[in-house]
Amino acid sequence: MVPPILMPTAPRYLPLAQWTCGRIARFWSGHPRIFLCGAEGDGRALPLRDDPRDWMRVAASACADLLADGFRQVYVILDDHPPIAECHAEHLGRTLPGMVEELGMTSLVTGGYGPLNKRKGRVTCWKGFTPECLPLSQPWKLPLHPALWNLQRLHDILIHLINRLPDSVHTPWAFERIGSDLEKGGVREDWLSACWRVNARETSTPEALALHDFRDRIVRLALRVSACDALVFAGRDGRDAVVGALAGLRHPRIGPYPCFWSGVMKKGRINQDYLFYARFKNRPDLVEGLVNIPL
Repeated sequence: MVPPILMPTAPRYLPLAQWTCGRIARFWSGHPRIFLCGAEGDGRALPLRDDPRDWMRVAASACADLLADGFRQVYVILDDHPPIAECHAEHLGRTLPGMVEELGMTSLVTGGYGPLNKRKGRVTCWKGFTPECLPLSQPWKLPLHPALWNLQRLHDILIHLINRLPDSVHTPWAFERIGSDLEKGGVREDWLSACWRVNARETSTPEALALHDFRDRIVRLALRVSACDALVFAGRDGRDAVVGALAGLRHPRIGPYPCFWSGVMKKGRINQDYLFYARFKNRPDLVEGLVNIPL
């Protein structure tokens, strides 16, 4: 059974989720079924039984529904993480599910290590692929960037954190940050030690690999040099201004589901770094319809 996509959202962001579903349809050929959770008014939405402000309870209920339907794995993709280039449908549909099953993974992030994303953990060879197991010291092991999950573990982690944390912090941030902390979150160590990332280069389509072309590398090198010069001549504020001006170039992530790391939204507004990146790459298709979404 091909793992479905679960897209947590909220009533306010339902139009954004629908836009992202359209991007998935464009870039992921033959994509699996998409389930929305956290909002009503769309045929893909699962029943909303919880307060939509309680992100963890909404996500846990959605996981329970999918488990009841017989699913064992699920892709979790937030409503502001559309693909930005062609996805590798074969790897997403067959390679990654096999990898998660055979290596006993809790999660497998599809924006892997490679360009702009240094390797931090142990690499294992699996059928010619080299996924990376994140160390327990990694602060963001439980990912909310696009990832494939062991569905039962995801559900159990959510229920554990719901029971451990007050309702006021049942947030995505707490799931990632507190849940990834062995002491604060109390999630089972064997589950936290089974969070992985793919090798970005070996799992990307040619179109996704081209996101890091020669022009990008030259500009990023110039950015580092300019930041160093600004630090010398204008201090830390000057360096930060240079870095911030071209921050969008640091966010694209390749892999079988290439995306923009910081998402298309930031603090309730369209992410200006994402808009800059689309302009820099001359990709008006990346923002087509985005600015017209009623939020």
